[in-house]
Amino acid sequence: MNFLKKQSFPFKYKLEYFVLLIVRFIAMAPSVSVAEWFGRRLGDCMWYLFPYRYQIMMYNMDIVFPNKTDEEKLCLAHKVYQFFGEMIIQFFSQDKKANRKRIKNADVTGIDYLNNAFKRGKGSILNGIHFGNWEFIASWMNIQGIPSAAIYKPMKNPLSDAFFLTLRKKMGHSMKMISTREGMKAYEKALHENRALAIAVDQNAHKRGVKVPFFHNTTSIAKGTAVLKYRTDAEIIGMVPLYENKKFSLHFFPIYTQPIETLDEKTIAQTMEQVMKSFEPWITRYPTQWMWFHKLWGKPKKKYKRTLGQILKY
Repeated sequence: MNFLKKQSFPFKYKLEYFVLLIVRFIAMAPSVSVAEWFGRRLGDCMWYLFPYRYQIMMYNMDIVFPNKTDEEKLCLAHKVYQFFGEMIIQFFSQDKKANRKRIKNADVTGIDYLNNAFKRGKGSILNGIHFGNWEFIASWMNIQGIPSAAIYKPMKNPLSDAFFLTLRKKMGHSMKMISTREGMKAYEKALHENRALAIAVDQNAHKRGVKVPFFHNTTSIAKGTAVLKYRTDAEIIGMVPLYENKKFSLHFFPIYTQPIETLDEKTIAQTMEQVMKSFEPWITRYPTQWMWFHKLWGKPKKKYKRTLGQILKY
């Protein structure tokens, strides 16, 4: 971050960076168990006082779980806030000895799919969603020394952007961070280098994406995975991190798609539909661990209200 010292930044950027440093201190100072308890209480504060993207979350839950009652969704929403409060603290304290050990000793299934892809020499397209403690994936890859790369969207605040990049590299440098500004050539290069290229697919790509069904509605998904598959013939592998009973696990699985002989909207849609469908069972089974806050299906179609009684009850 030395190059940043020579630049001047708006006060709001400096304030945001200062808040990140405070959270980092709070996460690192106490024991892991105390820090994670604080994270869950942070989630409680969001539920009771500052319900971050509550309207979007409830709208998304209506689509995914049309048969759940309002009470069930409210209870789930509170648990989601608690879980992601804890995940925030885990990310900020990932390089603590206890967390480093937890990541290093993760229970990993399906690693053979990844190893077999490396043997082909064409790399692999690792599709994932914002699920569990997904930031631990980069840490695990770095600790294991797995040649990999991840696509990330730079933040507007260069101070915060540099902070997160530095934190993500605390465990090593085998994972190369590729900015979305670098584009498809950089992604293809990573695959030609026989790297595992991580791409999060659970965000709305709007007009730039392709329309595919996801749960009980249609959304727009980025075309990148299908395009890269067509251009490089890299294997598409799904990955899902889980956090249960204070333990981290990582699961790799094949995503079987039809061969792409001609690249067009139809073949791209077919590929991305299979990709998205492969994650539905994970979200259904572990709903508290998915990040419900993205506008995956657009803006809510109605206003979701909470009474004081519901806030205190759930």
